[in-house]
Amino acid sequence: MKRRQTAVYSPGGCGCGLLLLPVIAVSIGVMFVLAGLATAALVLFITAIGVTIWLYRSREQRRADGKTNVGWIAFLAIAYLLSISYLAFFILLLVSTFTGESVTVG
Repeated sequence: MKRRQTAVYSPGGCGCGLLLLPVIAVSIGVMFVLAGLATAALVLFITAIGVTIWLYRSREQRRADGKTNVGWIAFLAIAYLLSISYLAFFILLLVSTFTGESVTVG
């Protein structure tokens, strides 16, 4: 009588899942870094809007006190440039992620 030999299968098939674990871990880390940058850009944008409104509302009092807005204007210019460019990058990244197509500007 011939005995049938049973095949032994591992749960991961050929073990490719184990080879991909470092890649998956790095991609999750990159995802969290990008999410943190997007959050920081959004907070910076909201802060810049708040400072703009505050400067607009206190402009008469600041003129009467003889204060200049040079430092605040420099802060606002940098804040708007950084936050808008980062937010545009993340919006394009989200669009390309969900549509599966490359998005270019220009």
